[in-house]
Amino acid sequence: MMNRIKDRFPAPPAMVMEMWIVIMIWVCLCELIGVWFVQGRWAYTTGLILGAVLSCAGAYHMWYMLDKSLGTADEKKAARMVGSGYAIRYALLIALVLILYFTGFGSPFTAFLGYIGMKPAAYLQPSIHRLICSIKRR
Repeated sequence: MMNRIKDRFPAPPAMVMEMWIVIMIWVCLCELIGVWFVQGRWAYTTGLILGAVLSCAGAYHMWYMLDKSLGTADEKKAARMVGSGYAIRYALLIALVLILYFTGFGSPFTAFLGYIGMKPAAYLQPSIHRLICSIKRR
């Protein structure tokens, strides 16, 4: 059973893990800045954490779908795979926001804020990579 899971979902490369680091830094900054100014701290934190988890899963899924589609010889099939992956990620984001909105379990805004952590992660990943490489060289 475990081997099938490992075959289906390979370990992420360093690039994805570096993006996860930036996402966690983003969440910590949003938590430290925002938790002091909101009424419902529990909802704020819950939404932010759920959005960050979805963001980390989305970063992995994006890498997985791009890796899988680049291994495909058919260009149209590769484009369909990338497009369907994009649709899946945003459908999950919309589902999370709607669930949080209708249940009141967490803040839909902060879930979106946590998910948006993927944007600074994509931009800052090269800087984090250089930082990690310079630390490893010492």
